Amino acid sequence: MGLFASILKSFAPGGRRRKKKRRAAARSAGGFRPTDTVSDGRVMLAELFGSGGKEITDRLAGMVSAESAIETLFAGKVLKKNLRVGLIERLLLAEEEGRRWLKDENADLLIWGDMEELGTVARLHFLALGGNQDGQPGTYGMADTLDLPVPLPEDAGAILRAVTVAALLPVTQGSRRTLAERLIKHLDDAARAMASLPEDMPQDSRISVHNALGNAYATSFRFGNKKALNDAMQHYEAADKLIDAEKSPITWALVNTHMGLIKEAAVKFDRKPENLLAAIKLYSSVADTLSRETHANDWALAHMRRAMAYYKLASLQPVQAQVHLKSSASAFEEALTVYDKAKTPGRWAEVMNHYGVAQMALGGYGKAEAILQQSISTFRKVLEIRKRETQPLLWAQTANNLGAACFALAKQSEEEHLLEEASYYFQGAVQVYRKVRGQKKKAEVIQKNLMRVQQLLSDNAA
Repeated sequence: MGLFASILKSFAPGGRRRKKKRRAAARSAGGFRPTDTVSDGRVMLAELFGSGGKEITDRLAGMVSAESAIETLFAGKVLKKNLRVGLIERLLLAEEEGRRWLKDENADLLIWGDMEELGTVARLHFLALGGNQDGQPGTYGMADTLDLPVPLPEDAGAILRAVTVAALLPVTQGSRRTLAERLIKHLDDAARAMASLPEDMPQDSRISVHNALGNAYATSFRFGNKKALNDAMQHYEAADKLIDAEKSPITWALVNTHMGLIKEAAVKFDRKPENLLAAIKLYSSVADTLSRETHANDWALAHMRRAMAYYKLASLQPVQAQVHLKSSASAFEEALTVYDKAKTPGRWAEVMNHYGVAQMALGGYGKAEAILQQSISTFRKVLEIRKRETQPLLWAQTANNLGAACFALAKQSEEEHLLEEASYYFQGAVQVYRKVRGQKKKAEVIQKNLMRVQQLLSDNAA
């Protein structure tokens, strides 16, 4: 997983939820919300590791709980990092432990971190129970932090609340509509609070604040606030101007990846290929700046982002579609030189699935039986990892792709066994999607393709 994994949710509001009695390990933050009321999200704070961490955590809890739409809990313990392993593994292990805490307390978001720079900076991480939403604008990944100077400025709470609500919004079990509306208000407060940050604030901390608020505006844009797009870009660009790419390549890559993602998101509204081309340029720069040897995962992730952007560009520029699809496939191949089936099976299967889709799209140009056969082979390999018994939705996604590739090749080669394979996988995908809430339309589309395949099989048998 890349350090800056930045991870499509609908704007439909989630149902509100009745609170359950909390375990002894967690307690309400100062009684800010009665236990018998309804909240739009539960946020847990772990005690910050380091000198003065407990006192700062208490203050942060008070700041967060000033937002009445959410409930604030204390974890009552520190989420420690294993210093004997590398940075990425260290963060992954910490997040794994943190998600167990969230699950135990039925909470949506964990704020955790450390006291840095001899206790003069509180570095906060934001961990969602459902994991990061890779590829989504505004996602707070492992390397996204909010670094607040200590002593905490008087208006730091406005910035913290904006970032907290933004991190909570995509994953809450409460009302997303309510939180989306509250986020707009908190962003207005945060914009005013930026002026109160101390002039001697460490530059790295100022970069993190700009990046965190850029993510918050990007999330607001993603959930319907179109005016937030320019604000997100302004914060990312402000962070970018403060970073030396040679000295801090990962931080630079993090911010530039977020800029690419927000430009991609803008295409859904304006349909301008220029935004996708700008995103591709950003991802290419990230790949060129990072070292494959030193930053292999993040280098590969940049190529994956570039590949997916090229795939989207093909639909916006149909005259050049074949060229864009070839560029997409080539970029996926670069990423696959890093992602290993044995060491990172989940990421490998994800990239391979996308790669197969690009191959299948290329198969739509002329007599392209060879590339279609390659896409079929790619999807079959993915299903060696994505098992129906353990990952039904991911299995259904790839099974549907495999059915489509078999159907496409069968129409060119007239091989009946391909129709039979398409029928088998379409049927399985329909069965899975029908059981999942919100997947009715997907199931209906696949069912129509299944009926077409079955009609061809029936005609052949007649």
